[in-house]
Amino acid sequence: MKTSLLGVAALICTMFITSCSSLTPVSEIKEYSSRSFVPQTRVMETQTKLINKRANLEVEPVNVKDESSMLVLNSVLDETNNLFTEFLLKEAETYIGTPYRYGGTTRRGIDCSAFVRSVFESFNMNLPRVSADQAKEGQRISTEEAREGDLVFFATRGGGRVSHVGIVHGRDENGVLKFIHSSTSQGVMVSSLNDSYWGRKFLYAKRVL
Repeated sequence: MKTSLLGVAALICTMFITSCSSLTPVSEIKEYSSRSFVPQTRVMETQTKLINKRANLEVEPVNVKDESSMLVLNSVLDETNNLFTEFLLKEAETYIGTPYRYGGTTRRGIDCSAFVRSVFESFNMNLPRVSADQAKEGQRISTEEAREGDLVFFATRGGGRVSHVGIVHGRDENGVLKFIHSSTSQGVMVSSLNDSYWGRKFLYAKRVL
């Protein structure tokens, strides 16, 4: 039974690897967005299956802990999430240089919340139109926990109210968060929380993936 489970897991991994190679070109990302390809983090716990084999003779039930199979599946899910995030950021990067326009929703001009919404919408993930409403989505996380694809929120108008949003793009050599966003001064760009302005305006991060 354990061998059979490992065989299934191996088949899943093979299918997964094959799908990776077909997803690699950025030009094909749109093709996959129509498939509602939205991986979600799952906690795969080791399950115990009770097997009672009967072949003419009664056999005592055997408890099989398929830990290795669960580890393989967890690994596949992690890699799927990593690939999804990679595609998400590649889509976001195609907007770099797009000018900022208040209320804008296209590549001719786009504001911060429309930019975030458009990127996620490319993968059939619907977020609210306004940054303050986007801040109500997902799970709040610390800056230490934040990773690529998470959202970061800012209070650019003071008062602690969300008025700006960006997508975590990674970390710099010092481990400080970088984020891609549509800024009023330079349009879509990558900034750092190490920046004196954005560091002061930062509120919190949230995970919506």
